[in-house]
Amino acid sequence: MTSVSPKRTKLFISYSHADKEWLERLKRHLKPSIRNGNLDLWEDTRIRSGDEWREEIRSALESACVAVLLISADFFASDFIVSDELPPLLAAAEKKGVRILPLIIGACRFKRTPELSCFQTVNSPDRSLDGMMRPEWEKVLDSLAETIENLLDPR
Repeated sequence: MTSVSPKRTKLFISYSHADKEWLERLKRHLKPSIRNGNLDLWEDTRIRSGDEWREEIRSALESACVAVLLISADFFASDFIVSDELPPLLAAAEKKGVRILPLIIGACRFKRTPELSCFQTVNSPDRSLDGMMRPEWEKVLDSLAETIENLLDPR
């Protein structure tokens, strides 16, 4: 796998809207890096009225160098994620060195999904965030934020 170029700072987050509270919590941990200009976070709330949303997502997928997948049963239930987001992300991981960081939100079929289970997870699939106490999952989110910061600015 090739290393991530420090000049590319786009992070793509793939998630089910049912898991939006986890997206918002992760964004709080990433906010200092966003504020400092070290991270360009893209998730679908950036799509504005009148935008061609499929094109916006395609463009964000193409420019990402790191992708966080908020994995849950709802993630796998999303036809759009499975058919429109995952294939280009997995291809970019193979061909362009995009780093895929799966974060296990809840019990799901992650370990039974070979195209994803080959990626090292942020937290163990047996220790999903929704089964942890808040101090534990806050540590996981902080660790993920640190990993992203190190990938985008390896110094």
